Amino acid sequence: MFSASPPTPVATREGNAIRFRAMPVPRRLAVPVGGFGSADAVEIKPPGTVVGRGEALAENMPQAMAAPIAPADGRVVGEGPAHASADHRLRAVLIDCDPAVDVPREDSSTTPEMIDAMLRRLRGMDIGAGIDVLRSRGVWANRWTSPDLLAQFHASLRRPVDTVVCNVLDEDVALPLQARVAAAYGMEVTAGVLALAALTKARRAWAAVAYYADPACWDSLRRSSAKNDLHLVALRNDYPRAHPTLLLHELADRALRPDRLPTEQGVLLLDTAAAAAVGRCFLRDEPMLTVPMAVRDRSLNKTHYLEVPVGAAYSDVLSDLGLRADRIDLRAGNPLREQHVAASCIATGGELTLTLLTPAVAVNPDPCIRCAWCVEGCPVHIQPAGLLEAAQQDDPYMAHQYGLEACVECGICSFVCPSHLPILAGIRALRSKHAKKR
Repeated sequence: MFSASPPTPVATREGNAIRFRAMPVPRRLAVPVGGFGSADAVEIKPPGTVVGRGEALAENMPQAMAAPIAPADGRVVGEGPAHASADHRLRAVLIDCDPAVDVPREDSSTTPEMIDAMLRRLRGMDIGAGIDVLRSRGVWANRWTSPDLLAQFHASLRRPVDTVVCNVLDEDVALPLQARVAAAYGMEVTAGVLALAALTKARRAWAAVAYYADPACWDSLRRSSAKNDLHLVALRNDYPRAHPTLLLHELADRALRPDRLPTEQGVLLLDTAAAAAVGRCFLRDEPMLTVPMAVRDRSLNKTHYLEVPVGAAYSDVLSDLGLRADRIDLRAGNPLREQHVAASCIATGGELTLTLLTPAVAVNPDPCIRCAWCVEGCPVHIQPAGLLEAAQQDDPYMAHQYGLEACVECGICSFVCPSHLPILAGIRALRSKHAKKR
């Protein structure tokens, strides 16, 4: 199923040459309240309150939500709506910051001895206490490569896990963010995975690494895991294998529905960005004030890697890079997933990769020619064209027959369709409509 190590690399790097540039703090941040939970009852600090970097911005946070933390010194000016994506609206605390204050570079001087000391401290801590630590430091994640971290942690209270998996696979090989985080912060990533394994009493801690990942990624993880129990597993990284459903099937031969948490199959899964945030939290009590982001400009064939303050608008990120936010198609994650986002969306624990595309010319779809390309290309072996027909007829029974529950929404079907049928859009509309009826 998998190999324990990759082939000998044809090239190596001297030292740790991987770096993320710290983005300057924009004048205003919209720090999200609570991630993906309900934030209606959360009491935030009143307008005019002066806050310092790392200070909590709200009180009485529900158990399933992470506290909003000020990424920089500033003044609370109120609250307002914000968007992490086109269909995900958040309540946010608005902070006016001094743009002259730079985001300090994250400390990456972790040693194996520090990890050992951290693990000794965690031996007497239970899962509930670990959740409280992460929540209080604003650590959360919920994205394609890393399902809802706090929800998984809460689920492990009721259903023990036997494996913690760090997802080092990237959903887009042109944007190898996860591999780059592993290369830059290997010790923190390892510390985060081992911390979660210690708290959940999991027997196994694995890192799933792309077989042909950058040698710097492998070197960093090998050094950080040489004296502990983190096992590196080499996998092919064919899109969309980074999705938890496909990854768990490949890695552990466990079946997971796309809309369920990995903990249902005894696995707690997170990506390197989340693992690094968890590691810093338990190593040095650092809150999650920034997130690593990768931005790719397709027209210039150039990729940028940044540490972005939580709550910064994508427009601020693009402005910092000297890129224009108008007249572009901005997508989060792999472009095939068609996750269109606006420049007004903010950096959160959600998607961490952005691709700038030239807007596509609208094409009227042709009738389906029954070529079966969508079936051949589907990684979960369902019938996408049948799902589109089910969406058009609003037939949930037909959708079930054609495999709606197994769809991972990778977008390959729409990409390969010679008739340009909106298959992925139809699937999403069908799911959204029937989810509201439950």
